Amino acid sequence: MDETEFIKSLQKRAKEQHQLFEGMPFPSLFRLTTYWLSDHPWRIIIPVAFFVTLLARNILGQQFTEIVLKVFYRL
Repeated sequence: MDETEFIKSLQKRAKEQHQLFEGMPFPSLFRLTTYWLSDHPWRIIIPVAFFVTLLARNILGQQFTEIVLKVFYRL
């Protein structure tokens, strides 16, 4: 396969994917979330991890630290 055929196949796949994407329900919502998360997944992962840690720390108190230490000790 030469370069022109490869580029044509990529363009064909991109058109097919775009058609599938436009056929989805709520395409603008999916477009926003996929572009936002695919380029910058840390934007959601870090805040969620932070809030989960705070929540667990508030619920469990000092036991949370001990549980985390036990988990990482076993690794």
